[in-house]
Amino acid sequence: MKKILVVTFSQSGQLDKIVSNISNNFPDNIEIHYEKLVPNPPFPFPWKDISFYDAMPESVKMISSNLEPILFDPDEDFDLIILGYPIWFLSPPIPITTFLKSHEAKRVMAGKPVITVIGARNMWVMAQEDIKKMIKDIGGLLKGNIALCDRHFNLISVVTIIYWMMTGKKERYLGLFPVPGISDTDIEDVKRFADVINQAVVNNDFNNLQERLLSLKAIELSPNVVSTEEKGKKIFKIWSEFILKKGGSGSAKRVRRLNMFKWYLLFVIFVVSPIVSVFFYITYPLFFLKIRRKMKYYSGVELKNS
Repeated sequence: MKKILVVTFSQSGQLDKIVSNISNNFPDNIEIHYEKLVPNPPFPFPWKDISFYDAMPESVKMISSNLEPILFDPDEDFDLIILGYPIWFLSPPIPITTFLKSHEAKRVMAGKPVITVIGARNMWVMAQEDIKKMIKDIGGLLKGNIALCDRHFNLISVVTIIYWMMTGKKERYLGLFPVPGISDTDIEDVKRFADVINQAVVNNDFNNLQERLLSLKAIELSPNVVSTEEKGKKIFKIWSEFILKKGGSGSAKRVRRLNMFKWYLLFVIFVVSPIVSVFFYITYPLFFLKIRRKMKYYSGVELKNS
């Protein structure tokens, strides 16, 4: 019997639902072990204002925290590992980083095929680059990636996701904005990937799996969003270092700098990013070939300079 390990971290439950809609459509002759990572202490949900921004420096710098003990046997021989995660500040969430830097992850993933499943607002490629590197560092073999995003206009999705994260309510803000997060239709439709993944597991053949997933629209990229994300990640790293100089997570000494980052981020999103987007589309024809190469790379599972 083939065995699959599914490792996820999800605060709202959205990511767990996405992954379950794939794994629940595998045939009964595949044994699945679900491992939901539990941070210790837990991160709040809904978030309470500054606690949300307090997770940024450690997320961006990929600083490990603590997890409750895992329940799977890290020495068990799994045929595939599915890793599901959301995005925190253009980076992997701290619990996922903590897991991938653990001895257990190294033992269970070494030499094993891995598929990542992402649930994001609209920016995930920089986090996936971090994930690619961590998987490679522990000997895992990334063979596939599926990324689902909120399809609403960028600034609208910012408002709705903040409302959801700060209230815990996945509902229409003021009765005017759309329901936040990935649509129920998109979450339901991920079951279309199950057959392709099942064939790879049964035949023990993961060659060209990503190409087969891409043919089913596993990834849809916006060049403008990717360009913004690349710039944003560099700036987030500068802010992370600036804030960490005032102490670690929860330190009262860094609250002032966290508030500075909060207002900077909101200003950039609502004022600067629309201007940058206009400039991007004006210059797009000049960099068309370079942008196309980038889109092809980010749609794949290979790591630069690997």
